[in-house]
Amino acid sequence: MSAVLGVVEMSGGVLRCTEPDEPAAALGANVERTDRSFELSRLRPETRPCYFRVGYGRLEWGGDPTAFLPAGARPTPEPGALLAMVHGQAAPPDSTPLPGVRRLTPGTRIRVDADGVTVTQGQCELPPVEGSLARAVTRALASAGDEYVLAYSGGLASAFLAVLAVAAGHRVHLVHADLGLPGTRQPPAPVPGGTPRRVALDLHELLDHHTVSGTEPLPPLPDFEVPGRLHGALAGAAGLPLVTGALLESLVSVKLPDVPRGTRAWRLLGCEPFHISGTLGTLGEALELLDNRVVYTPGRRDTGGSGPDAQQLGAPPPPSPTGGSKLPWLTAEGKQAYETTHRGSMAVWQDRLDAAKPVIGRIIGGLEERGTAGAFLPALDTGVLAAAAALPARRLGRIRRGVFENHLPLRRAVAAAGVTGLRTASPGHWLRLAAAAHLHRERRKIVSELERECALGDLGLVEPRLVAAGLREGRDISSHALPLLRLVWLDRWLRERS
Repeated sequence: MSAVLGVVEMSGGVLRCTEPDEPAAALGANVERTDRSFELSRLRPETRPCYFRVGYGRLEWGGDPTAFLPAGARPTPEPGALLAMVHGQAAPPDSTPLPGVRRLTPGTRIRVDADGVTVTQGQCELPPVEGSLARAVTRALASAGDEYVLAYSGGLASAFLAVLAVAAGHRVHLVHADLGLPGTRQPPAPVPGGTPRRVALDLHELLDHHTVSGTEPLPPLPDFEVPGRLHGALAGAAGLPLVTGALLESLVSVKLPDVPRGTRAWRLLGCEPFHISGTLGTLGEALELLDNRVVYTPGRRDTGGSGPDAQQLGAPPPPSPTGGSKLPWLTAEGKQAYETTHRGSMAVWQDRLDAAKPVIGRIIGGLEERGTAGAFLPALDTGVLAAAAALPARRLGRIRRGVFENHLPLRRAVAAAGVTGLRTASPGHWLRLAAAAHLHRERRKIVSELERECALGDLGLVEPRLVAAGLREGRDISSHALPLLRLVWLDRWLRERS
């Protein structure tokens, strides 16, 4: 049975409203209604999607995208959008592959009244700051429940949460997902609260593309589905709500050009990346390059700075690499489709980020890049967002002993608790390792499937022969593990829908 949409219509000066299956609060939306107007909005970043479609004097909204489709309709994303998914490029936060259907994003307001339907985009209002970031995160953790489990990876964010939870006296249980990946056999760094319980998970079951049925309204991608499966397994093993430190590091991140440079900026000369090339001999050169807000190694002095990677000091920074796929198995048609979509998407993203507060923009971007289903994220709490937004750049990062240190509030908290030896890999590193390990084991079966039928090849977007060659070659799997895994999942979805 299909879901029921909420419908709001203004006809003949009369406002008529019907409610969807799920209430607005369950969708992370807010409704304000009077006899003459109806307003739907989202006041804060949320993990739960809410979709809407506007027409002449009419608004439809709900949490199930299939409810917007006619019976039997199975729309497929545009070719460029399919390849953007393969590349892992986050789609604009309000976009969907469904015609006319958009997602409700933080700060969006849709008003229906006598003047028709109006959609406006504003900023999210954050509450007043009450205490430090650590205090705000502790309050957010308390809202997870009287007892909960914390996904402890051994990284900075999860260690920060563990330190705060134990200091606050919470009934927290640490769990660590053991995927059996190379280089992860060592136990994670010990933290207050005891040794994390290891939960052994089947890596290949988590990444198996045969679970894709083709009935999904939107293309399932491993970037989102695999973390959701992992969260479900960890929560199920403990029988308690699961908390993760996802996106916390993004909240307190700063770029090198924005941190204090010290008296007369002397710290820059000893800081990476300037001392690596050995070409910036004076403070003036370092400052001039940094003011361009790029990190770009100039040409070596023995070539006179005229090499292909040279940049003249005082010249504008080199353009950002928009478009231009580095994946070797795209066809000419595929490359053109991807470049067009990529450039358009980047322009929309820039508009969205320019209109949002920096901390909100980082959270929105993070939610579009990684899966958070099945977990509670303190980073989304409005008190935490407000506390992070109030921190100046000098309290987020610094240059010390020749190294740029980022995420200072988290680092100082775990250092004060005596926690050392934390893992420094990026948040998505484990998924890249998992993808490479899974593809290496399953490559023969996957190649056999793609040689029989390749939907993306039938669309003229990829060369199946080159994809198969890449899967057979270990080095290609290592360098393109996630794009290859996304391609396998997406191709399975397309084949099952045909």
